[in-house]
Amino acid sequence: MNTVMERVQRIITEHTGTIVKHDLWGLRKLAYPIKHMNEGNYVHLQFQVEQLAVGRELNTLLRVTDDLLRYLMVELDVRPPKARVPRRPLARQAAAAPARPVLAAPVVPTAAAPAGPAQ
Repeated sequence: MNTVMERVQRIITEHTGTIVKHDLWGLRKLAYPIKHMNEGNYVHLQFQVEQLAVGRELNTLLRVTDDLLRYLMVELDVRPPKARVPRRPLARQAAAAPARPVLAAPVVPTAAAPAGPAQ
C-alpha cells in the first residue's frame, strides 16, 4: 500500500499539485467481501491540482493497480455558492399583492309584493 501511495503522491507533486489532507484510517472491516477479503486499509487523500490530465493519469494508475480493492475519486466544486434572494413571508405577500376585482352579478330590483293575504 505504501508504494501505491508514494506513486500517487509523486504524480500529484510532479504536476505542481498540493496534497491538502492525508489521513490513514487503518485496517477496517469491509461492508461486504471484495475479492474474498473481509478487511482493508482505508486512506483518505485530498489534493488540489490545476490540470484535469492529472486526474485522468491517477485514474488510470489506480485502475490497473492490483493492490487496491476499491477507490473513489471525487471532484469538489470550489466555486463560491450563489447568493440567495430572501423570500418575503406569506403575510407580507398577501398584504403587498394588489387587490383583485370581485365580479358580482348585477342586482335587479323586483316588484314588491303587497303585504298581507291575497283576496
